[in-house]
Amino acid sequence: MSFKKKFFKNIITLGGYNYSSQIANFLSSIILSRLLLPEEYGYVALILVFTGFATIFSDAGLSFAVIRSDYGRTFQKAVSNLAFYIGILLFLIMILLAYPISLFYGDNTLVLPTMVLSVTFIVGALKIVPMAIILKNLDFNYVGKVRLISNLISIFLIILLAFLGFSYWSLIIPQIFLHLIQYILSENKVKLGFKFYRFNYIIAAYKKTKSLITNLSGFNIINYWARNADNLIIGRYYSSFDLGIYNRAYKMLQLSLNLITGLFGTVLYPSLKRFKSEGGNINPEYESILGIISLISFPISATLILIPELFVKVLWGENWIMVADLLPYFGILIMFQTLISTTGHIYILLEKEKTMMYLGVVSAFLLVLAIVIGSFYSVECIAITYTSCFLVILVPINVYIGFIKTFGFSWSYIMKFWVPKITLGILIFVSVLLEKEIWLVGLIIIFLIHLLYYQKNEIIKLIEIIYYKIVKNKY
Repeated sequence: MSFKKKFFKNIITLGGYNYSSQIANFLSSIILSRLLLPEEYGYVALILVFTGFATIFSDAGLSFAVIRSDYGRTFQKAVSNLAFYIGILLFLIMILLAYPISLFYGDNTLVLPTMVLSVTFIVGALKIVPMAIILKNLDFNYVGKVRLISNLISIFLIILLAFLGFSYWSLIIPQIFLHLIQYILSENKVKLGFKFYRFNYIIAAYKKTKSLITNLSGFNIINYWARNADNLIIGRYYSSFDLGIYNRAYKMLQLSLNLITGLFGTVLYPSLKRFKSEGGNINPEYESILGIISLISFPISATLILIPELFVKVLWGENWIMVADLLPYFGILIMFQTLISTTGHIYILLEKEKTMMYLGVVSAFLLVLAIVIGSFYSVECIAITYTSCFLVILVPINVYIGFIKTFGFSWSYIMKFWVPKITLGILIFVSVLLEKEIWLVGLIIIFLIHLLYYQKNEIIKLIEIIYYKIVKNKY
């Protein structure tokens, strides 16, 4: 079977579970928006700005190290020990930071929720290596099952606790169970076991993964604050209500990245790793994958850009109507972040983590600067400056440094794939700013025509694979 057929077969297999999981998340948000207020979401988002940062170090490239290495069970168990010790360390750090975080926001009630949420670092550390082994074996069917089952149980707990009046605790407590269920299910599959090794084993595992951990952690730190500086600033200088509104709009970007980039990324790295090791040329395959991603992300983007108010009223109600002012900007970001966010897997595959980190430094500086400028005016201006910086500056920089200088794509590909998208994206952004609805409709139609024409061969192949996978039950 060709690489594309294998890849899209795995995408369809994992996608069935992932999309079911994300649809459940999306539907639960409709229920929870009636049970919880924007202030309660914003309250938890205050904590997540810091715990989310600590999460960067919980994996720190350990999953990639397990997938990329050819070492056996001893190495994997040593890495599992390393992950566990990192989890303990992060837990203790967050316990110590709970009070300073509450002082930063001027709210002493944040101390206990921060401590409770910190437990996820210990539980989450246990699942890292078992899940990486499953991915290394390309068993995406089981990965999908684990994610779906754990997510459904977590959603049930959130709704139940919210209904019983647990307020923001209903968003915190289920996170612990989510990680615990994923560990139990993944460990049951790989039978890795857990025992404490001598520290010389841990040190050896660290030395084997040091380069990847250092560069990937550096990139993730920079990238995290570039993407979360807006949440930090809004939480500090505006209100929990404003953060709740902004965070709800931002969740649509996160949902899209989980649905699309998260799905493709999960399959992309281990699949291309095996394909490259067998002597394959990854560029044509990656090109096709990006085309499919742009097609999948388009309906989400178009909906948020064209009918944001109707979207909010139908799904979340009048309490959340201010989210509609922000959604068009995040719709534009979805068009491009779902593509750019996949490049990290290619840098790691080509062992160019250092280039990725340096690029991340520049990108983060520019993005944080744009967010700070926007914060002087309003929450909506933060979304505007964020989007304009990413679209006009960061996308071209990433295309040049990544696709041309590092990955070796031709200028012909850049002119056919990227230039029309960037040009249309900028025009759509300007139309949103000027509130030109007729322009928006026309530009969205042109964007769709470009996607359909450029990816017509991939569309035919994908339809064929879906037909044989679902109807004929082959492949």
